[in-house]
Amino acid sequence: MERRTRALVRLIEIIDALRGPNGCPWDRTRTLSDMGRYLLEEVAESIDAVEDSGGKPTRQVSEELGDVLMNVFLSARIAEDEGGFDIADVAACISEKLVRRHPHVFGGRKVAGVNDVVTNWNAIKEEENKEKKEEKEKEEKNTEKNAAEDPPGHRSILDDVPRSLPPLERAHELSQRAARVGFDWPDSRGALDKVIEEAAEVRALLDDPSEGSRARLEAELGDLLFAAANLCRKLNVSPDAALRRTLKKFCERFRAIEDRYPEIEKATLEEMESVWQETKGPCAPAEPPLPGSTAPGSTAP
Repeated sequence: MERRTRALVRLIEIIDALRGPNGCPWDRTRTLSDMGRYLLEEVAESIDAVEDSGGKPTRQVSEELGDVLMNVFLSARIAEDEGGFDIADVAACISEKLVRRHPHVFGGRKVAGVNDVVTNWNAIKEEENKEKKEEKEKEEKNTEKNAAEDPPGHRSILDDVPRSLPPLERAHELSQRAARVGFDWPDSRGALDKVIEEAAEVRALLDDPSEGSRARLEAELGDLLFAAANLCRKLNVSPDAALRRTLKKFCERFRAIEDRYPEIEKATLEEMESVWQETKGPCAPAEPPLPGSTAPGSTAP
């Protein structure tokens, strides 16, 4: 414990120095509005490091998590400088929440397994949301702020899904929330039928030259992506993990083409397609053709 405490105190001291009168001009000019994208970038780099390590606790993972931690501490110091909360408030808040949401650890409640833990967690979180709504209503009555736009008592079960989540993850979480109250397909086949339906609507727009078709196409593609994310949820597959795996596979196969043709812009589509097929191996399942490919048996990632 003493070693961990010393390390955290040291980080606080460094952040204080960076934000101090003789600190770093860049760090001193950061605002809370700036920090969101930095946090997202560092979290993404941490996820990459974990993936590259095969889930092992490597030094690279440690370094990337350190970058995330630094941004959390810096955000708290910025808030403190602006007369708001500080890092102690951040730590106290999450500590209280963890204790409150783990009564099976800190309160003597019995659970049979993971499913009971999740059920309890959601029930406690729902109670917290009710309390937050009541507090918000009181504030609105006192200040009459946003009374017309956000009438007291109007709160959706979707409201606490972060808007800044990566879109695929947010799509998964939004549909999960709706499914909890029964707004869902009975089985995965219904979700698959919806994907097919949305794909057909996209196809119908491809040759539509009418004005405004671009906006309609964007809307239908969005529906298609959301339907695909829903199908992943019904099959208990993370859409983000599935897409990350496919992108990794695509990059590996495309690099094989670049290795074969260093001046890749001079290679023909048929030549690139041939290498693509080689990287898949002789037993690979049939897949759709590469964009614009006319080669027989042409397939995509």
